[in-house]
This record gives sequence, C-alpha cells and structure tokens, in this order.
Amino acid sequence: MIRERIADGTYSPGERVPSVLQLQEEFGIAAVTAHKVHRGLRAEGLIKTEPGLGSFVSRQAGTGNEQSRAESPRSKWEQVAEVVRSRIASGEYPPRHLISEVKLEQEFGVARVTVRKATAALRGEGLIVTTPGMGSFVAVDGPGDGGRSPEKA
Repeated sequence: MIRERIADGTYSPGERVPSVLQLQEEFGIAAVTAHKVHRGLRAEGLIKTEPGLGSFVSRQAGTGNEQSRAESPRSKWEQVAEVVRSRIASGEYPPRHLISEVKLEQEFGVARVTVRKATAALRGEGLIVTTPGMGSFVAVDGPGDGGRSPEKA
C-alpha cells in the first residue's frame, strides 16, 4: 500500500511517510511487520529515514516535485512543543494545567522520549515547570520569571 501511494503521488518526494506506529494502527499489523515495511521500502530506495525526524519519500522516487532539506518538516518533538506552546498562549492550557506525557504520546503517536524532549524545551523557555513525583504543569508566571511550581502559587 505504501509503495502504491508513493507511485500514485499520494506521498510525494520529501514528504513524510507513516511511522512504524502509524502503520501498526492503520493496517492492524505487528511492530515487527511495520519495521519490515520500512526496511523493504528503504532497500528499494523509495524512502530515506532521518533519525529523530522520521521517514520520507526519497528524491529518486519522484519526478522532480522535490522539497529542499531546508523546507523539510521539523522533528516530532519540535512539533509537539509547538502545539503545547500554542495551547498555553491561547489559554487552552491555563496556569497549573497538568501536561500529561501519556496523553501527548497518544495524541501525537510518539514515544515518551519525544514528549520529554518537547517538555524539556518548554521548561527551558519557562512555560512549564516539573515537580518530581507530580508531573509537569503550565507555569504560574510567564516566561522569563522562571515559573513557579503549582503548589507554591
């Protein structure tokens, strides 16, 4: 199916193809099988995998409708961080709101390490605070104030 989608232009050169997890969910296959799909497509030269970014239709699979590396998608953790950042800015995630790693993993179909990279970036920006044993929360004070943990507010 993925090979057909590449051939018919559903996935164009430079475009991300479904991850192993997405293949499992869409086709109801085991992780081992989904990994074999990716390996086979790589062996055929139809996709290229970039660690931390995902797998993309290779330039050779296309007919000149190519996307430059500068335009390629941001990493998954950056995408997750951007969504959480915008939810904080819009007020959808108000101060003291719990940032659930499990919910973010499920929503974005990513691994825990990906979510933790996103929360680390947001913590570095002062948008969230993490309290050991309690979790990560939207900071009470804005960025630049260092944030305050929810129980100290």
